[in-house]
Amino acid sequence: MKVSVCIPTYNQALYLEKAVRSAYEQTQMPDEIIVSNDCSTDNTTEVLHKLSLEIPILKVVNQPENLGMNRNTDFCLRKGGGDLIVKLDSDDYLSPNYIQKLSDQLIKYPDAGYAHASVNQINDFDKVVKIRKLYRRAGYQSSHEALRACIKGYQVAANIIMFRREALEKVGYIASRTNFAEDYYLSASMAKVGFGNIYLNEVLSYYRVWIDSGQVRQKRKLDEIVGIRKVFDEVIEPAFKAEGWDLQPVITGRESFACTQADCLSWEVYTPQEKDELRIELQKLSSTSKALLIASIYLGGFGKSFSALIKLRSTLKDAAKSIIAS
Repeated sequence: MKVSVCIPTYNQALYLEKAVRSAYEQTQMPDEIIVSNDCSTDNTTEVLHKLSLEIPILKVVNQPENLGMNRNTDFCLRKGGGDLIVKLDSDDYLSPNYIQKLSDQLIKYPDAGYAHASVNQINDFDKVVKIRKLYRRAGYQSSHEALRACIKGYQVAANIIMFRREALEKVGYIASRTNFAEDYYLSASMAKVGFGNIYLNEVLSYYRVWIDSGQVRQKRKLDEIVGIRKVFDEVIEPAFKAEGWDLQPVITGRESFACTQADCLSWEVYTPQEKDELRIELQKLSSTSKALLIASIYLGGFGKSFSALIKLRSTLKDAAKSIIAS
């Protein structure tokens, strides 16, 4: 099967070369590497020109106008002509056996829409911070299993994925029109239309997590809440109804997300007006009595104590999962 590695990029010249070379230096070489440069203002163009002289399978697209992250990713994936398409962000990179390991699995399981694995989380300086893995059995997961799992969120260790192009085509690639949770939307959509997925519990790539010094992620919280709600409204809930399944797990899932996301109502980065916008969107996500109560706790100034309690509970739960997994 032919393999394409698709790398959307914007102002990541410092890391881009490593990403491209990791795709090229595979034990099973891809048929093409496509980089879509979204009008970068750093020296990305120069880096790509240099790499093009060395790597014959590298195809570079310099966008005439800035598309934004979602549209540039969608464009890049659609350019991939392989039967299997690897989505790789330009600040991440692959282990040498990534393509071989995951393509073998997708050949073995034709009903899988994508394959993914554990990752090494790295910092700005390529230092491994921790291993990110899922607390689920390795191997194939059916579409029905995947759909039920989606209620708890995006079920990957990191967003470095090998897709089956047929599955991408069936769901319309990046069909979500929100500015957040588009990958969650994509995976849930694949489960909805009948594709399962494969997970390998071994590290096959490196995923970079940035220090959020400018509180950029906090300031995007409204987009995140809207994105999650769209996944439930447009994918998960309609899928459960189509299957004739009980909707109570969906209601519980929405409530769980709303309670978790409500901590933003205590953040000092937001004005009272912005907090009111967040509260309204949280209520659209879930208006159960529990969700409304948690929101009022954070708005009432009791967020720090409540967050500490939640964090302790989460730490104990993760420790228990690790013991079970080992």
